[in-house]
Amino acid sequence: MLVSIVIDNHHDGFFVARAIDSALAQTHAEVEVVVVGAATGGAIALPQQGHAAQVRRVTPADAGQGPAYNAGFANSRGELLVFLDADDWLYPDAAAQIVAAWQPGVSKLQFRLDLVDTQGQPSGRQLPSEMHAGEDAERLVREFGAYGSPPASGNAYSAAYLRQVLPMDASAWGDAADALPILLAPAHGRVRSLELALGAYRAERAAQLGQVQPVEDGARLQAEYERITRAKRAVIEDLERVRLEHREPLALAPWEVHTLALCRRFGEPALRERMAREGGAGLGYVLGSIWRWPTLSLARKLSVSLWALAVVWLPRPLAGLLARRHRQSGDLPQVA
Repeated sequence: MLVSIVIDNHHDGFFVARAIDSALAQTHAEVEVVVVGAATGGAIALPQQGHAAQVRRVTPADAGQGPAYNAGFANSRGELLVFLDADDWLYPDAAAQIVAAWQPGVSKLQFRLDLVDTQGQPSGRQLPSEMHAGEDAERLVREFGAYGSPPASGNAYSAAYLRQVLPMDASAWGDAADALPILLAPAHGRVRSLELALGAYRAERAAQLGQVQPVEDGARLQAEYERITRAKRAVIEDLERVRLEHREPLALAPWEVHTLALCRRFGEPALRERMAREGGAGLGYVLGSIWRWPTLSLARKLSVSLWALAVVWLPRPLAGLLARRHRQSGDLPQVA
């Protein structure tokens, strides 16, 4: 099976050399490498010059992650495809492990990633903390519009599945475009999990785990709320297109509860008014979502519920302190 490794390099030219090297070093014989984006232009040369012919470079007409995904997929030929972020890298046997584990009817195969800092040093942690596959992933998507999944670099997709959901609307998915193929996959086939780390995820925030993270950034909260609502609309539209029943409205995943509680308390007035109109500010909606999520323990459900209530109702200085401490880990993708 030909595996296409599409490296999304729309803004990460500083790290892309290692990503390309990791794609070229795969032990699986049938691999093509497609580098999308102009960030390498002049700033960094293609690594391993003897292998330059194996790398196809594509410059999309528009900037952003959505256009990069569309252009990368359109210029790939593989039966399987991995969207590799330019600041991450794959281990040499990643493609071989993916091909060995692949089965007919699978839309997405997901695997763990080792968390590293900006210098590429391992933290001793992996993500995500939980992965949902098969019927569990489909059930969660139909109820929550989300499920436990790695970020972009930890997923391999069937090209047959991607043809059903790409190209995406590039104007709506300038960023966070990895959410679209991740979230729609359970409605178009079976999701499988490999309990192996097949690559490294370079999180800039990993080096800041011991530091207080900002919570009162109005623009950032607005962007996070937009990302959540955009993803839920996309999931609903796709589920209805393939005629799968779903909960209305979709509930919130635990990490989305975290974001909406912060938006309700620290968002700009216009954002809070919008949330009230769209139903995103109701405590019943937020707390009900916590108690519906099937894999949270009773103690964890109580903890998250009390945290959300405290952030919303405590005096602002105390709420800010509690939110900042909680966000030390909440800022990262689900980390084990």
